[in-house]
Amino acid sequence: MKIKLINISDLNEINKLDNISKIYGNIFNQFLWIKIFENSINIFGIYDDGDNLVGGFYLYKEKKFGFSIYRNPPFTPYVGPFLKIEAKNKVSIMNNWKNSLRLIADFIDNLNYSIISFSLNREIIDTQPFIWKKFKVIPNYTYILSLNENIDKINKRMSSERRNDIKKALKDNIYVEKIENYENVKLLVQKVFYRQGKKLNEYYLNKILFNFSNNHNSFAFVSFKNDIPISAAFCVYDNDTAYYLLGGYDYENKHHGAGALALWECIKYAQSIGLKYFDFEGSMIPEIEQYFRGFGGKLTPYFRVNKARFILEIFLKFFKREIF
Repeated sequence: MKIKLINISDLNEINKLDNISKIYGNIFNQFLWIKIFENSINIFGIYDDGDNLVGGFYLYKEKKFGFSIYRNPPFTPYVGPFLKIEAKNKVSIMNNWKNSLRLIADFIDNLNYSIISFSLNREIIDTQPFIWKKFKVIPNYTYILSLNENIDKINKRMSSERRNDIKKALKDNIYVEKIENYENVKLLVQKVFYRQGKKLNEYYLNKILFNFSNNHNSFAFVSFKNDIPISAAFCVYDNDTAYYLLGGYDYENKHHGAGALALWECIKYAQSIGLKYFDFEGSMIPEIEQYFRGFGGKLTPYFRVNKARFILEIFLKFFKREIF
């Protein structure tokens, strides 16, 4: 097996890889998402011994203060890898994954990088090949809600606090609508970032909301108070999973239950279009984790892989000890 860089202009290989990703990957592995980041993305194909393309992954590359950094693209929780495996035997499947992940770990470690930090697809729990190459692997967590039950049962699985939030919003005449124009989503996301003093990458936010999104890969619900948009939830989805990607609220007109109401409508809509799971895109921030936990999903780990050149890693341990 081997790994090769695929040029974004090589449409033949890109189409092959995209077809594989639609079956074996997720929405964030598909080319429609990847091309949002065109000039900054490195697409890597995994080839078998017969030089057949069987999988891939990608990394976002940027320069900061003269350092070469490979990482997840903005707003992207998972970068792969995804892999077409035709074996049926469990041991053969594990062997195939192990060999591929060892190949990936070796390949990435030989890149000309200063810092590497990326998240594996959440289905990948075998991180030994990266540990063996001296990467630091840390767990992150999300909540996955199964949509395979009756919606009333899903509602009953939520915490009483979250159900009360929704009831309070409805009692106070907060109403929610599915919207097609995402300007209100952008406005409310901006308000959150600005209030928290965080930098928002508006270039990629615009590309996601106004170039990538369509009726076949995304949806959004907005809560209104007196016809004023006060909370928004934006999701993208693939064949079986909706991912809560963006949320926002108007702090000056906020209502305690408006966000929960918008999210609840997203969950109901995801089930109505035949999706099996709702991924809350988790958080390591205690208050946000507690909020997501209240919707009754299953706590699910996924893994982040990190490494820096030796001197730089020593420096980073003082500022990013939790990941380096």
